[in-house]
Amino acid sequence: MSLLDIKGKPLRMQFPDGFIDRRDHARREALVRRIVAEFDDMPGLALSVKQASRFLGVDQTACARILDELRRDGALRCTTQNLYVRAERLARKVN
Repeated sequence: MSLLDIKGKPLRMQFPDGFIDRRDHARREALVRRIVAEFDDMPGLALSVKQASRFLGVDQTACARILDELRRDGALRCTTQNLYVRAERLARKVN
């Protein structure tokens, strides 16, 4: 028997009465697409989290989460100076 043979039950979350999920997934996806588009339109763009937050009009905490997600997905890279750049730009500089 391997781990692949073990079948789990679907996870069901119980929310308390009156709980409101304030996340707007469609808005977040649109924001992520906009951030990627900004870096694609300006290949030389290199922003810190604080700069990106101001430039994009997004609060700093949310901006940091999105930039880090884009870094993990390979769309962006974070330089040693903690600046976010397009992934291709950093790869070209290193080679």
